[in-house]
Amino acid sequence: MQLRDYQTDAIAKTLAAWREHTDVLGVAATGAGKTVIFIKLLTDLMDQQPGTRCVVLAHREELIHQPIERLRAVAGEWLMSGTLERPRVGLLLGEQKDYDRQLTVATVQTLGRQAHLDRLLAHGAIDYLITDEAHHAVAPQYLRVRDGLKAANPNLRHLGVTATPQRGDGLALANGFTHTAFTVTIADLVRAGYLVKPSWYAISTQIDLDGVKTSHGDFQQAQLADRFDTDACRKVVVAAHKEYASDRPAIAFTVSVDGAYRLAEAFRTAGFSAAAADGTTDKQVRRQLLADFRAGRFQILVNCSLWTEGLDVPEIACIHLARPTKSDGLYIQMVGRGLRPVPGKVDCLILDYLPANARNVAMLGDILGCPIPREELLRQFEKRAEPGATQIGFTFDGDDFAGQGDAAGVNFQVVAQELHYLEMSPWTWHRRDGLLTLGCGRGSDGIERVLAIQGGQLWALWRKGKRQSDGTWRSMGTWAARPLAADDPFATGEQLAAKHASQELVSKGRSWHKQPISEGQERFLQSLARGALRRNEIQTLSKGEAMQLISHFQAAQAIARYEAAYTSDIVEVDA
Repeated sequence: MQLRDYQTDAIAKTLAAWREHTDVLGVAATGAGKTVIFIKLLTDLMDQQPGTRCVVLAHREELIHQPIERLRAVAGEWLMSGTLERPRVGLLLGEQKDYDRQLTVATVQTLGRQAHLDRLLAHGAIDYLITDEAHHAVAPQYLRVRDGLKAANPNLRHLGVTATPQRGDGLALANGFTHTAFTVTIADLVRAGYLVKPSWYAISTQIDLDGVKTSHGDFQQAQLADRFDTDACRKVVVAAHKEYASDRPAIAFTVSVDGAYRLAEAFRTAGFSAAAADGTTDKQVRRQLLADFRAGRFQILVNCSLWTEGLDVPEIACIHLARPTKSDGLYIQMVGRGLRPVPGKVDCLILDYLPANARNVAMLGDILGCPIPREELLRQFEKRAEPGATQIGFTFDGDDFAGQGDAAGVNFQVVAQELHYLEMSPWTWHRRDGLLTLGCGRGSDGIERVLAIQGGQLWALWRKGKRQSDGTWRSMGTWAARPLAADDPFATGEQLAAKHASQELVSKGRSWHKQPISEGQERFLQSLARGALRRNEIQTLSKGEAMQLISHFQAAQAIARYEAAYTSDIVEVDA
């Protein structure tokens, strides 16, 4: 089997790390083929060093069988070179106890018992230990196995592999590993085409998580289930599947076991084929469910914490995250179930059902490095409140983010640059409906100005005024607009603001901005908004907020008039 370049590189880096460290970590995103990496590593070592013994340690039966399957694909000749009396590979699992093999694949539950560990070591010390899903490796049972093997062989070399080096309980992996040998990220694999593009949609549930406690770094499960495993939430999930994923094989994650079976029933009631399973489901039944799902006999697989790890079903093309989590590790595990490629699969749709207060939950943008901060994404998300509304989203190709849903057409890099300017700006720019505005006030020349940026295009808006006998100004005519040529609209906008904007009016931190809206502002804004704002919304505004909205609607209407009259008339920036 031909290894991928990064897999060969990971093996080389592990061997190099082992020259200085005994316990090293390898981080490889779901779909990177971490099993292939450590199987190739071990079989080469056992060929080069006759008599070498190795152990692969995992915590679930599903994970135990994967190395055997990969051995057949990666090192079939090595696997077959043993004898009938003593094959080279054995299992320590359930009723099967193979203590004398060169390579032993074991569950931690079995090998963690001293009697089994002693019988394994009676046939010789272990030279190499692999811990699969190594974020578990600092748990006491894992450490007992490692320490027992080290007691028999102080030169034991240990590699832990995981897609998620974070632990929900905050226990540092430094307790089990002293060095990270290699890292392969989701972005690396998507960029190279080894994973499909994730397409993420945030869907409103308006479920309030206030009062839900935190336990071991994540939401307390029973309390979270009371909020999320409800008929109202299931209705949103089923409706979203119908709208976005009706033709996609999907897996859904719920908070509770009861919630998993109820969600599967809700899918079936809506006309979709669905099945649920949990940790108590008979193992043979679970295997048959996966086989039926892969064969297309039903469309949706629902579970609670059963298939967050070790599930290799690349046909999955939609993930229903019907449970929020504070754990980046758990979030990555769930998302990773759908990113493996199969012929004809272009992307994986990730439907993320966010609570009303989503500031502390894991989100895909944070994990992938979305250039728009989560605060801005959530601000956009909170603009519409009805449950089931799909408000923001993106597709990630390994390098760039492309907006989906309400964010369709948004250039994420441009918005990120804009946010940087806004953070550094002394002025109170205002964003609404994709339009960034700054009301500059009236200059000494009697011209009132507004600056606007829309889709990377800088606009200047103005109207003249006439000084009255009492010294006040009266506005003359309607607002005029024109697009300005600017390589960097944000930098140019800042320069124009410095030239034209009234500091008293629009510089940050003015105390009058927080005063209640005036009656005149309220009447003017109500007529200007043309129904886009309810009266009770306007009445709760401050003077500063009202001023910003007035500039927004004036700019939006002037730009619309210009675009209706002209097709292209870009001018140089000397306005």
